[in-house]
Amino acid sequence: MPATLERLRAEHDNLERLVKLLDACHPTSIETGAKPVEVLVDTLYYLTRYPDVSHHPLEDRIVERLQKNGRLPPGLGEEIEAQHLTLARQGADLMRDLESAAREETMSWLLLETNLRLYAERLRHNMAVEELALFPAAQRYLDTADWRAIEKAVPHPGRDPLFAKVVGARFAQLHRVIAAEADCGCADASPSP
Repeated sequence: MPATLERLRAEHDNLERLVKLLDACHPTSIETGAKPVEVLVDTLYYLTRYPDVSHHPLEDRIVERLQKNGRLPPGLGEEIEAQHLTLARQGADLMRDLESAAREETMSWLLLETNLRLYAERLRHNMAVEELALFPAAQRYLDTADWRAIEKAVPHPGRDPLFAKVVGARFAQLHRVIAAEADCGCADASPSP
């Protein structure tokens, strides 16, 4: 399996951890301290700063390459790219709405919870489409030259600030929550300075 595809699959596993965390979060109970607002802020911050910036663009380049080679069913590539745009927009909207709810402005915790669940479901659906259709097509039809061109078009963003061995200080609390909730065995990772 090409290294880029292995990386994307590993990132999907990590994203699934965040989706489960979003599923477990109930903002309507945040007011009573059941789940800190900071965890939701960190989760959305990560999702809008890492996958939206590096993961999805890489998948979009795979889509483009497969379309160029005539190897994707009609409409599939456009659907995946549209999902990525929707996720990016909805993630940014959720950050704004979470801030509004925390300030007790115009966003209710109940509506925020509904929107978080919708976002989590869209992210889960996007990963399923990619795992079931995009990744198998990429593995089957793309050759070494294609993978080099894809990797060149989207430079690797560097170390993942949440799921690397050394966790970025910004995400230390979120990492501990994920480790505790998912029992993933990664609670020993230490934050970077």
